[in-house]
Amino acid sequence: MRLNINAASSTWLGLRLLLGITIAYTWATWQFYTRHDQGGNDFFVHYSLWRACVRYGLNPYSDEAVYYTQLDIYGRRALPTEDQNILVYPYYSALLYGPFIVLDFPVARAIFMTLLQAALFIGVILTLQLVRWKPPVWLLAGVLAWALLNYPEARAVLLGQFALLGFGLMAATLYFLKQKHDVAAGLVFTVLTIKPTLIFLVTPFLLLWAATRRRWHFIIAFLSGTATLSLVSLVALPTWIGDWLNRVFGYSSYTGGQGLVWLFTHIAAPGLGQIGEWLIDALLIAGMLWAWWRAMRPGPEAEHEFHWAFGITLVVSNFIIARSATPNYALMLIPTIWIFAALDRRARRVGQLIVVGVMGVMLVGHWWLHAATVVGNQEQAIMFVPWPVLMALALLLGRGWLIQDSRRASVTL
Repeated sequence: MRLNINAASSTWLGLRLLLGITIAYTWATWQFYTRHDQGGNDFFVHYSLWRACVRYGLNPYSDEAVYYTQLDIYGRRALPTEDQNILVYPYYSALLYGPFIVLDFPVARAIFMTLLQAALFIGVILTLQLVRWKPPVWLLAGVLAWALLNYPEARAVLLGQFALLGFGLMAATLYFLKQKHDVAAGLVFTVLTIKPTLIFLVTPFLLLWAATRRRWHFIIAFLSGTATLSLVSLVALPTWIGDWLNRVFGYSSYTGGQGLVWLFTHIAAPGLGQIGEWLIDALLIAGMLWAWWRAMRPGPEAEHEFHWAFGITLVVSNFIIARSATPNYALMLIPTIWIFAALDRRARRVGQLIVVGVMGVMLVGHWWLHAATVVGNQEQAIMFVPWPVLMALALLLGRGWLIQDSRRASVTL
């Protein structure tokens, strides 16, 4: 009994210490950064649109709400070539962003930045559990630091991008599936629908996989959760689905043409054109479907193909999507950490040194490329290329080795 009391006291003390550090860190972020910096536009768009909705009763998808936000950002209406700052998330994203509007923006942004970083660290820890990796303390600290400072994740924090929450939620979904907590996994995955572009291919993959494994509770929980959020949103705004789809199509019309395949077929090799883009997209999707089939076949061997197929799905998503965004690459931390784990298990000290080398090259390379190509404060399309291409090569060239690691270390769901 005394041991249990001491353990409970230690846990409570640790939680209070963590809470104190989090509050102090958030205060410092506000005091020394957000109160002086005018950035965080990705978060500000949602903050401003929902504030317009609550303050003035505006439909957050309406031109009036958009104009209200554009005035805050540009001091005028946005030009046709500029980001229009429209709402392209489902109406129930208000559950995430709405509570922040009662705060001044610098305070709200500081809190949201802390939330994103917490989601990132939690996602990394859950992914370590998922791929059954226990790195030494020094390497764990290095992975956490690299995950935060690497260009796509750091940019996501500065912009206030949902993608880092998406990574944490995706890692939690897979972790709950591994622990056979399928209802929890389905409900967590529901929250990811706040940003559908993150999971537009992952969703059918997971649902089909769950169906082949008779994991019906996951499917029911996900569909029920999504339906509930959608229906409640319809009560609040009966036109939201149509309004949202109009904004999604409008968003694509002025931000399209920056996907990786588009860049290759229209910029790097313009002779390929639209036909070439369609053919490459079709080949990528066909390869992805083959990976899905390998992971969904009956029999125990297919279980070891799941994480490889999941990584391929993320890669294809980022290749064929109409509008690339480097913060969205955060989800590729899951297969990246699996590759790190496999290197450590395969070669120990040498493998750990390779992991450190890869992290160093990615960290320095990403930031150097950004510094060498940035125009004003706008990143250039070349930034979309390195991580997905390297991940594709690693998964394709290392397929047999990774499947073998999955088999040996039981990296399965």
